Amino acid sequence: ETVAALEQRIEELVRSHQDAVDEKQRADERAAVVFDMMQKAMSEVPEDASWSLGHPQTWRETWEALSSKVRALRGEGRGCLEQMQKLTEEIERLGRQRALLDRPDASFLCVVEIDIEAAAAASAVLLAIEYTVPNALWRPFHTAELKTAENKGAGLRFSSQAAVWQNTGEDWLDCELSFSTARSSPGHEPPKLVDDLLSATKKEQRVLVQAREVAVANAGLGRGGGGAPTSVQLPGVDDGGDVQTLRSQGKVTVFSDGRPSFIPVFDFETDAVTSLVVMAELDAGGAGAHFKSTQQHMGDKPILAGPVELVRSSGFVGTTSTLFTAPGERFAIGFGPDHDVRVQRTSESQEEVDEVDKWKRRTVHVSIFLSNLSAEEKQLEISERIPISEIEHVKITMVADETSGAPEINEHGMVTWKMALPASGRLRLQLVYVVATAPGVQGL
Repeated sequence: ETVAALEQRIEELVRSHQDAVDEKQRADERAAVVFDMMQKAMSEVPEDASWSLGHPQTWRETWEALSSKVRALRGEGRGCLEQMQKLTEEIERLGRQRALLDRPDASFLCVVEIDIEAAAAASAVLLAIEYTVPNALWRPFHTAELKTAENKGAGLRFSSQAAVWQNTGEDWLDCELSFSTARSSPGHEPPKLVDDLLSATKKEQRVLVQAREVAVANAGLGRGGGGAPTSVQLPGVDDGGDVQTLRSQGKVTVFSDGRPSFIPVFDFETDAVTSLVVMAELDAGGAGAHFKSTQQHMGDKPILAGPVELVRSSGFVGTTSTLFTAPGERFAIGFGPDHDVRVQRTSESQEEVDEVDKWKRRTVHVSIFLSNLSAEEKQLEISERIPISEIEHVKITMVADETSGAPEINEHGMVTWKMALPASGRLRLQLVYVVATAPGVQGL
């Protein structure tokens, strides 16, 4: 019965596919005829114009009518092509299922024998059988919906789902799913110990230093991005070093077709603090200000690393990604740029050697130019950075007298201004710092 049902369904799809092919061919032929009429009519226009025949309004109406007809016919052909592609995929999927029923070498049969010993007779016994199948995969996927209301601030609804793919050969019908981050397949072996030879060398008289960039992780803060990539990339499951087990919110159905199914896992709502953040050094495109929301994770399960769909009052606005965030931690999500704010950054440096102490000092001048193209005031958080020294041979100081305002600076060297940019206004910020290196220091 299963084979007969599959074959009947495949025949129906094949007939539908052939109907779509015929319809596309007719639409293409009719479009070609109308287009040929346009070409011939166009070739007669110069001749009619030379004899003062015809009228521009008549020509215009003719071209518009024929052009509309060509566009409609070509759109009909594209619709038929899309239908053909969908039907082809469905026919191939059902064909694979049909082929598995005829190939003993690709057919898997499992038999379970169970002996029950009971102290007393019973009318029914409930059994739970666990087994493992290949070709199943899941990855975390999230949705962040930002809601704003007058006099009520902003709120964020965060939904976490599990994107599930399975092509195991059997459909999962009305079942409860559990998603684990355990990696049971790769084996682990203790490292082999080798001899570590220690030797004495003469102390180097020179001081070699190296400038490097270090990524600072603050529970997701500043990692929101906010752009809209052309494709969603699903990373490996990051569980923060501890195995996590998530469960679906209810019973679900996942068909064995290899297509992604999104299963709700948990969601929560929380208050959000919104701001416009400017990081001119990282924004080469010049858009400048990015809309960011900062909130606390109010769920009882951690947010696993994965892509995030961004939704605002206007609807879907793009995608970004988030890293592992434990319950109770604060995290940030970027919701894209504010195109009303423009930013330009310039940087120049001057270097000189002190004649007295022989220290080499490099003075860096960073200028940030901001402009507001909108008719309303913008509250901005502008961030810059200065290097941080880990050795006494290199000293870095900010010149407060030449730096605009009184910015905040943290232990990571991040300099932050919180300023208002008036409507249709402009603003210039200046950051000046000095990098001083002792005599004999090399590498900078």
